[in-house]
Amino acid sequence: MHPAELAIHLHRALEVRMARFLERLEAPAWEDDPEGLHQVRVAARRLSAVLDLVDPDAYGGHKGHRRTLKHLVTLLGPVRELDVHGAALHALHRETQSTLQAASLEHLEDGLDRARAKVRRGLKKEVASLRLQDLTRLLKVANLPDPFQSVSLQEAAWAALAPRLAVLGDLRNLANQEDAAALHKARVQIKKLRYALEAVEGVFADSPETLLLPLRELQTCLGTHHDLAALETWLWEQEGRLRNQDRSTLCGGVLDLLGTVAEDRRAAFDRFTSLARADTSASFIPGLRQTLGLPPLPDPPE
Repeated sequence: MHPAELAIHLHRALEVRMARFLERLEAPAWEDDPEGLHQVRVAARRLSAVLDLVDPDAYGGHKGHRRTLKHLVTLLGPVRELDVHGAALHALHRETQSTLQAASLEHLEDGLDRARAKVRRGLKKEVASLRLQDLTRLLKVANLPDPFQSVSLQEAAWAALAPRLAVLGDLRNLANQEDAAALHKARVQIKKLRYALEAVEGVFADSPETLLLPLRELQTCLGTHHDLAALETWLWEQEGRLRNQDRSTLCGGVLDLLGTVAEDRRAAFDRFTSLARADTSASFIPGLRQTLGLPPLPDPPE
């Protein structure tokens, strides 16, 4: 159970993120707009991050509301991934000087557009079935039972954030070998940590911007790697389909594209390794406590 001051702070953060989420939902035809859909998904993740911090027992239906948001994010995931593929193919098409690659890209873009239209078909109905407006029930005055812990607001914030710091200690190991799934999982955890820090931003004695910058950099780098790895997998699937159809010319163009995408993906991983080997956790944790206005942690016994 959080002390009263932190519980109130988190409830206010919940109100702000709920308002932003509802605002995104009210955008006209957001399901059909790649940027609008992305913004709804981000707003849902930010709202989820606050729900992960509050005391579940203080909010009626917390588990069900949390599950609804998770379902929404999962539902929008495949559409978002196809949108990202589409943007990447468009960029490659704009930059290529190869006639063969251009022809293959035009074929791929046509197929991707059909796939996106198919996935989006019925999306509004599925989203409506989630009854997202019911999430506003979380805004009712929370049940905050006594007694509250007698601990400072900053110590309470540290206790809430500390379990989310483990991902930073794993970064150096992730840099030893490229594992797309593990890197994507780390990106999700870093994003959750960043959103949690932003949710308690008002608790810090000093601005936490210097803490957020390396998290954003890591998240961006891992996001680029994930997008390229997912595109590479998708391109291999398209190459296999074309090969089965005896479309050897188009296959050749796709293989050329795969070389370009794989090179970019390796460059993104190299960028991540340079960031990971900087040992972010060694400086981040003392910096977090200092920014909260807390003394350093004692050194572990030898």
